[in-house]
Amino acid sequence: MIPFFTIVTIAAFFRLAAASPTDHDFEESAREHMLEELGVNEMTTPLVGKVFHDLEIFQPTPQEMVKSFNNNDTFNNRLQTALQFGALVANGFVATISRQQSLMVEIGKALIKDANALAAGQKLTYHSKSLFELADRGDWPGLREELNRCQREVEESMIELHDGEMADLISLGGWLRGFQMATHVAADYYTTEKATALVRLPVMDYFIERMETLSPRTKRRPVVIAVSANLKTIRSIAAQNKVPALSEVQQLRALADEAMKAALQH
Repeated sequence: MIPFFTIVTIAAFFRLAAASPTDHDFEESAREHMLEELGVNEMTTPLVGKVFHDLEIFQPTPQEMVKSFNNNDTFNNRLQTALQFGALVANGFVATISRQQSLMVEIGKALIKDANALAAGQKLTYHSKSLFELADRGDWPGLREELNRCQREVEESMIELHDGEMADLISLGGWLRGFQMATHVAADYYTTEKATALVRLPVMDYFIERMETLSPRTKRRPVVIAVSANLKTIRSIAAQNKVPALSEVQQLRALADEAMKAALQH
């Protein structure tokens, strides 16, 4: 199984102009302590390139799903803004696979909007310009790498703000949206390869666990209750067979739709 996630890179928090071996040891110790305190581990942040690699399996690309997504939607809370940011990154991957230049520009603008709402706008200043330049040139491999960097930058901003929950929710929004689009393609153009690629039990387990660690007040929110319940049911169905049958893929599609709708519902 291709790993979806990697440790968040936050070495910049401790970077010194000329670090000695002793300084390096201290930095590593401080970094590990911060990660532990925030609940950040090797499953926290999606290695976006790996997610993208998996999305390439799901052809033809769900362009209409991406086009119908409300890029201009706004939320009065950071929880749903973080979920939407992650979803937008997943949409961006599909736009690059489809080579949809104008769509990529729209997604780029929406990413900047959400990054500002998450207090991470400064992190995206350089990358936003790069996104538009790469889209204008039609540099699709470059766009994929830049999307990777954009998500990492915003998640690192959340870590810098000691807000590990938001980093997790960005990751969840990206994975859930990618999973939703993948189930649609797998259900409409079923193959055993597509069905098998949907089964990522360690990832599902991780997000279920992280939703349980949210603050009591956050866990009582309807959006969290609904998404958590859907995740558990998705995991239950996915665990039944290594190669889900078409009927099971259709069930996963319906649940993913419900979860995504709940995540971004006003």
